[in-house]
Amino acid sequence: MDATDRHELTDLVSRLGRCLDHKRFDDLRAVFVEDASVATAGGTVRGIDAIVEKARGARPEDVLTQSFATNPLIEVDGGTATITANLLVAFVGRPEGRGRLFAERYHLAAARTPRGWRLSRVDGVPLWEAALPEVTRFDADASRTGAQATAVPGT
Repeated sequence: MDATDRHELTDLVSRLGRCLDHKRFDDLRAVFVEDASVATAGGTVRGIDAIVEKARGARPEDVLTQSFATNPLIEVDGGTATITANLLVAFVGRPEGRGRLFAERYHLAAARTPRGWRLSRVDGVPLWEAALPEVTRFDADASRTGAQATAVPGT
């Protein structure tokens, strides 16, 4: 595997998390192949339309998430690749003022396409989950502009 493949595949895993966290679910169409499958604790689906809808249901608008995919181990064999990575996701917003951490191990498969690497399979193996007793949610607009962040009431 060359450095370009490693970079593109690592970036692909990061883009998956970014699409989910920013709720840009239709952008997942540039992350997955058309007939990809996803199997997680929330169920199994096949096909990009089903993946987009599954993502929308797992990340409601009123819940903030922050995903950390770490330690990717990548193996390339011609036009396919396998990736394992650790995933930690923080969910904030439900129930009010609460949050949870969820950890799983990602087992991913990718295919080289004319438009670059795309995921063909995501299997998530749950490892643990923890409730957070109190979480302060900050105004996202303030953090983007560099202004002093203030807590958002009701979160």
